[in-house]
Amino acid sequence: MDRRRSAPPPPPSREEEDALNDEEQFHFQRVVGSFRGYERVACADAERTRRASERLHPKLERLLPPRSLERRVVENQGSFGPPEAEGGDAAARARRRRGRGRAADAEHAREADFSKVRSTLHSCARDWSDEGAAERAACYGPLVDELRARLPVDDGNRNRQRILVPGAGLARLVLEVAAAGYGAQGNEFSYHMLLVSNFILNSHLDPRSVALYPYVDQPSNVKQSGDRLRAVRIPDVSPDALLHGAPPCDAPVDFSMAAGEFLEVYRGQDGEWAGVLSCFFVDTAPVALEYVDAIFDLLEPGGYWINLGPLLYHWVPSSSADLEGAGMDDRYAQSIELSWEELKHAIEARGFELLNEEWRHCTYTANARSMMNTDYECIFFTARKPLT
Repeated sequence: MDRRRSAPPPPPSREEEDALNDEEQFHFQRVVGSFRGYERVACADAERTRRASERLHPKLERLLPPRSLERRVVENQGSFGPPEAEGGDAAARARRRRGRGRAADAEHAREADFSKVRSTLHSCARDWSDEGAAERAACYGPLVDELRARLPVDDGNRNRQRILVPGAGLARLVLEVAAAGYGAQGNEFSYHMLLVSNFILNSHLDPRSVALYPYVDQPSNVKQSGDRLRAVRIPDVSPDALLHGAPPCDAPVDFSMAAGEFLEVYRGQDGEWAGVLSCFFVDTAPVALEYVDAIFDLLEPGGYWINLGPLLYHWVPSSSADLEGAGMDDRYAQSIELSWEELKHAIEARGFELLNEEWRHCTYTANARSMMNTDYECIFFTARKPLT
């Protein structure tokens, strides 16, 4: 089939490139500010609860058991982010001064940024704690097992089959793939996730050496009063040990992470990947058809796309505010929500052979001690790009 692509857009001018770099630096500083300010926000919420308790009528207060306060500790650090240019002409120095001013403003993170900190801490429990083992087994286990069955590894082809994991989050699935003997690369767009994964992967942490308190932000559906304040210790296993623990232990490991938007980062890499593993990823696209098209192109002939996840489309407008006003995100206007039947048709129409299709129940960053968790009925499929 003759697939003609439009000519690529012209490269940005120097002024446009500088503006993009300034914007990225500002965004990164706001992400850092959200982590720095998270403890203050958590403590403010605890203080709100304390003041509300003090306003209780004594008759009602006597109904409560004795309470104790524990310090909420959030441990995250890292030196990850876009580079900041040095030197240059007077205009460049002026841009850096403006950038530092905006960075100072970025310290005042918005509620949306704190929400991403909370979800990142929940992902720490999912990907890197003993408590998340059952969820990982349900989500990551079928993907890795299917990959092993479709593209077996032996000493002769170890690290030679390149596997891409888009939407890699905190990189646990990518490391599991690399530990199984594949060349593995994860791709992630969120600076919140990238900042924390950088810390976990590159700090040479001992098992269970970092205590997080990811559930202090969940005041509802609590079974026991101490459940919100319990520590979750990460990592359950050292990333170094995970990568080097699979035989042969002296074999080189091919593992990497690529930051950026999936469609942009992998443009022009047609036919370079033996497999794509996507977990809770397809519904992050405003137009899932673009992911289907891109993954087909990325795979080498005979390559496999293995997917597990729901269709909880992220860019469905929740109100008119998502579609109107200054600063609106264009992705809300682009969003197309396909049923699985429609998406399956698109996958096969693009040229994939659908080899298996089944439904699996999974949770996502579930709190094991909560009275409420969301159960997703996920589509699990394997699609193959034809050899010809």
